Amino acid sequence: MTRARRNFVLFSIAVVGAGWLGVAADVASGTPLVNDAAFSDSGGTPGMLLFILGPVVAALVLYFVSRDGAGPLGLTLRFPHRARWFGAAAVLYPVLTAITIGAGLAAGGVTLSLTGGEPFLAAFLAVLAVQVVKNPVEEFIFRGYGTRTAMALDLPGKATPHLLVGVVWAAWHLPLYLVWTSDADMRLVTSLSWPGFLALMFAGLTAAALVYGELRVRTGSIWPGVVLHSMTNAIATPLLVDGHLRFTGHADAWFSPVASSVVMTLLFGGLGLLFVSLRPRRRPGDVIQAPAVATAG
Repeated sequence: MTRARRNFVLFSIAVVGAGWLGVAADVASGTPLVNDAAFSDSGGTPGMLLFILGPVVAALVLYFVSRDGAGPLGLTLRFPHRARWFGAAAVLYPVLTAITIGAGLAAGGVTLSLTGGEPFLAAFLAVLAVQVVKNPVEEFIFRGYGTRTAMALDLPGKATPHLLVGVVWAAWHLPLYLVWTSDADMRLVTSLSWPGFLALMFAGLTAAALVYGELRVRTGSIWPGVVLHSMTNAIATPLLVDGHLRFTGHADAWFSPVASSVVMTLLFGGLGLLFVSLRPRRRPGDVIQAPAVATAG
């Protein structure tokens, strides 16, 4: 087994296990598990801190202790055509959201109102302020270390590393949704049963990982992904939590602006596969591609 393969396996175990260790820590300390931190204003629990920081520590330890030749962590802001990539990352999600909601309006399954309750712009700015702090951490985990390592695994198909990271990314979310989020908060984002929502969530995040991962490959940086991720959450959260979007029946499963809707999954997946197919074999921004990797001693 190459060192990169071993590192990715250890990284995946640490990422998926960190949340469940956090759940166990909360149970052991008597901390209430359901805290609505996923979609509300709660500050979370000590276990959720382990859920976030555990994968960061694992990635840093593996990067510095088990060198695998897979390239840097993507923290640079200096990459070719910065304005173009940041601009694309900023406008992509608003465009995909407009398409998704527009399809829902045309189908008669969605009602949209940006008046009433908290004004959308104020809520957008409030959520964005939180996201620009949180998302560099999450993008460092999954694109900074995850994508750079997956790209060194010599897997068949240019999209395969992104899909692999997407599955790990989705699995990382399981304790957040299954344990720490209340049923009331989950009803804000899905009308489906748990099996249905989780199936769509895995499909949606795996599809989205194609776009996020390709941004990382093309630029060698996590920061366009941070912009995309922050815009995604800052738009979707107020639309759903503040009631600006209403769905008929299970129309949310098709037309919700979150990644776990069918239309958004198809849009992200199609766009991601297009990006991957258009990637040149070699270009200056592809700094994380490393065909030669160290082997485990």
